[in-house]
Amino acid sequence: MKDELDAKDIQILSLLLNNARLSNKEIAAKVEIAQSSTHDRIKKLTQKGYFKGAFAQIDQKKLGLNIEVMLAIKLNKQHRSIIADFREKASQFPGVIQLFHMAGNNDFILHVGVRDSDELRSFILDRLSTLDYLQSTETTMVLHNERVNNIL
Repeated sequence: MKDELDAKDIQILSLLLNNARLSNKEIAAKVEIAQSSTHDRIKKLTQKGYFKGAFAQIDQKKLGLNIEVMLAIKLNKQHRSIIADFREKASQFPGVIQLFHMAGNNDFILHVGVRDSDELRSFILDRLSTLDYLQSTETTMVLHNERVNNIL
């Protein structure tokens, strides 16, 4: 689908990828096209499904979430119903930032934010460990998390 995009479309996508709060006027000025053209291009990109949503990046430390971890999860069975159940339950657990369904050694990776090691222990023992189909977990602490948007 990227082949149907011209340089201006890619510029618009790149600008919005890095700051979804830009106004139509600001985008038009940066891309050097008329505001009406910018509006039409964004509308076309939206209709073609290039935008999945707009999200705010929140400072987790301001919410008291001082520790970020990646939890690698192995399930003991690979049935569709178990995978669907895990996805549904894990996405509802407080503190889950992102959920990745993986191929390879692990079935899922959960990106989780917690206040401290006690809350992490509680997350693993009181939430994850209650799932019958959970085989194992492996926790890796995130030292630095930086959003990099180099996909265009």
